[in-house]
Amino acid sequence: MKFLRIISSFAFPGLLFINSCQQKDTSQQSGEELAKVYCASCHLFPEPELLDKTTWTQSVLPVMAEQLGFMVNGGMVYPDIRQEKNKDSSYFVNKSAISIEDWEKIVAYYTEKAPEKMLPQNRPPIETPTTLFDIEAAKVEKEGFPATTYLKIDEGNQQVYQASNYSNSLLVFDKYLKPVSGRKVNGTIVDIDFEEDLKKAGARKGFMTSIGIMNPNDLRTGKLLRFESGTTSNSLIDSLQRPVQTIAVDLDNDTYKDQLICSFGNKKGALLWYKNLQNHGYEKRIIRELPGAIKAYIADENKDGLPDIWVLFAQAQEGVFLFTNKGNGNFDTREVIRFPSIYGSCYFEMVDLNKDGYKDILYVSGDNADYSNKVLKNYHGVYVYLNNGKNEFKQQTFFPINGAYKAIARDFDKDGDIDIAAIAYFPDRKNQPQEGFVYLENQGNLTFKPFTIKAVKAGKWLVMDAGDLDGDGDEDIVIGSLDLTKQGIKDVARKDTSFLLLRNRTIKP
Repeated sequence: MKFLRIISSFAFPGLLFINSCQQKDTSQQSGEELAKVYCASCHLFPEPELLDKTTWTQSVLPVMAEQLGFMVNGGMVYPDIRQEKNKDSSYFVNKSAISIEDWEKIVAYYTEKAPEKMLPQNRPPIETPTTLFDIEAAKVEKEGFPATTYLKIDEGNQQVYQASNYSNSLLVFDKYLKPVSGRKVNGTIVDIDFEEDLKKAGARKGFMTSIGIMNPNDLRTGKLLRFESGTTSNSLIDSLQRPVQTIAVDLDNDTYKDQLICSFGNKKGALLWYKNLQNHGYEKRIIRELPGAIKAYIADENKDGLPDIWVLFAQAQEGVFLFTNKGNGNFDTREVIRFPSIYGSCYFEMVDLNKDGYKDILYVSGDNADYSNKVLKNYHGVYVYLNNGKNEFKQQTFFPINGAYKAIARDFDKDGDIDIAAIAYFPDRKNQPQEGFVYLENQGNLTFKPFTIKAVKAGKWLVMDAGDLDGDGDEDIVIGSLDLTKQGIKDVARKDTSFLLLRNRTIKP
């Protein structure tokens, strides 16, 4: 998988090891104590139970050793000894952040405490297909392969927008999945910020986010493109590091819309905003200079007339953060929920799940394209965090789904409560491919009964959207497949299906 977060869960941007830490006497400190100092210096402390013994020792710890300044050769760890010159003499200096003895204590701690094997998911298999949807398939482009990087239901015009990485194109389909239009775009589109209300019919314009090179990198090949129906796209902002979302919003109250950009990056990246210079271009401003910003929402939380920002970071320092707008381009940062760096955060929604008038958090973890990708993780899945009315959140529900990648909360069956549709890009394909799509029907009090679809094996589901495509009053779903088999991925999905339409049959016209 080479899209969105698809990078190491253990990135170490801006290692901040203070030299004085190396001078302290650590001979009496245990491996656990040392791990909580060094392994938690860049992200939340990873408990040994999060991975099995083999994955720690053969995959993750060697990478962590390199990040701490050691050399790894043939599975053995050595101090990184470099020669430096001081005036006319030369000497050798150890560039490692800690001593080899302390590192060995950390390795011993994880080796002793980690389980031999990961525990399985604590739930029965998902086997029953839902009868709520009729399934229709959109075929791939001629001589192409499944390469969907973006899907959006336009309710007002009863159309589906689809971006394809295969042809760098933006395609439009009608409600029967017949092609309406298609055009080449200057990049791989992963998001569109429409200016109009998509519930109303009319011409469309807005801003497209091109990620640039999808594989993990810090190159500045991403772009923000202008989008107008029927016209070619032109670049507004260039040289972005793997941007994945852009929101046009007036952040400084000068009546001109700025651009908030989630520049995911890889080892580098940032949450940025570009100030609108009154139609004379944009000026870059940094809100948080760390990689991993993957999803943002705008809301005036303190009712002061300034837009605040909710953001999920999905790299190293994984978590949900609230950036309170203080005016003049300044923001206060508050950590709302923090996750271990190995969780594989992918997506979140701000939605009132229990209908008490406060926005809750629907959170998804399941990216499994990191150094621990050979093991299924029982903590991957869909989480519900309820808001107590003070923007303090407590976990209410967890439903395990291997490799979960996105979830959408809507009242799909029109019974008055909120259901959840989820997709997984990294399901247990051998034993439980049904996890690729899961419909969680709310049984009351945020307890859910899971269903799948018969066509779940038709693709590798990366993107999803929901909306009333056919205008009959219920929410339909589209799920898109990205299968880079031609680029070396072996677990092949069907090559003829670009995306599926799950046409809701709750309300019949």
